Amino acid sequence: VIIGGGPGGVAAAIEAAQAGVNVTLLDENERLGGQCFRQFEKGFKVTDPETLGMDFKEGQDLLRQFNSMQDKIRYLNNTLVWGIFEDHTLALARNGSSSSLRFKHLLVATGAYDRPVPFPGWTLPGVFTAGGAQKLVKSERVLPGQNILLAGTGPLQLVLADQILKAGGRIEAILEAGNLGENWLRGLIGIWGNWDFLIEGMKYLRSIRKAGVPLLRSHIILEARGDGQVEEAVIATVDENWRPRLNTARSIKVDTICLGYGLVSSTELTMLAECEHKYDLRQGGYIPLRKANMETSVSGIYAVGDGAGVAGRKVAIEEGFIAGISVASALGYISLANAGEQIKPCRKRLDKINRFRRVLDDISLPRKGLYELATDDTVICRCEEITLKQI
Repeated sequence: VIIGGGPGGVAAAIEAAQAGVNVTLLDENERLGGQCFRQFEKGFKVTDPETLGMDFKEGQDLLRQFNSMQDKIRYLNNTLVWGIFEDHTLALARNGSSSSLRFKHLLVATGAYDRPVPFPGWTLPGVFTAGGAQKLVKSERVLPGQNILLAGTGPLQLVLADQILKAGGRIEAILEAGNLGENWLRGLIGIWGNWDFLIEGMKYLRSIRKAGVPLLRSHIILEARGDGQVEEAVIATVDENWRPRLNTARSIKVDTICLGYGLVSSTELTMLAECEHKYDLRQGGYIPLRKANMETSVSGIYAVGDGAGVAGRKVAIEEGFIAGISVASALGYISLANAGEQIKPCRKRLDKINRFRRVLDDISLPRKGLYELATDDTVICRCEEITLKQI
């Protein structure tokens, strides 16, 4: 049984089913793809795939493969897994009713969510996470606002900016907290051989430059201001610890702020299954410990993709392939030797991608200053309206 219909879960399902494994894939979304390969809602028609970027084509290829194997994979959408029990039983909620499902092997591919960063004004209407804004633009073709500021770090900012611009939006500026700085040589080593990432990144940068959008490195947002909604943002340059240089503070008139300070792994289910976890801030906080075959500390339970360490869609796909092959081998559908041979090219691709990812992690690793932005009266818990001072 696979939980999660994103790149990692779909890749694992394809590999395992091809080997003859009886696969059931559970996904809480209406349609497959996860956040990376999110599909359009019914009623939309794609007339020019080129405008949707390289990840759209990559996602379509993977999903076509999955759909060609529908007779071999049981797929349940709109399904929420809320329990994992010792007797290899899952508790599910689907279409208003609960049920249970037994498994021999379980693969968890639950992805990640936007890292929340509290600062004065972050609860104002008009402040979005990058993932939320991306869903609006990418799959619903709705702009989050008229004059938009992107603040955060990492490549998702460039992806979102490109998508907003292609949808006809206006971006006032992109604030990048990180800076390549002295790591330029390591960055060059990391990018060597990962030419597809370089080409993709250059396309996004070209789109941003063509639109005249300022890309401000070593910049951070300090405050969102407005009467009942965002009307302006206060920004400043930062030092190497992302602490703002207050003498550089200035305001920008915007009605929308999209925050993208990285992702946090969704480990609710691996923790519920009592898998051992470790803390790795570079990969999204707490993540499950895994063997080379993607198996966790609990025998028969595997984890792949951003839910097991934030690393992006390409890593998720390779990990999914490895896990799918490993499960097929563990169940006796393919020999250990054959599994090893099939996994070798996946490992080679993973090593190359991870070399580049470590460079990005160095640039985008959250620094101390990010969590010093909140003031005493900043609301931390929105539900109970509890401030930092109360905490």
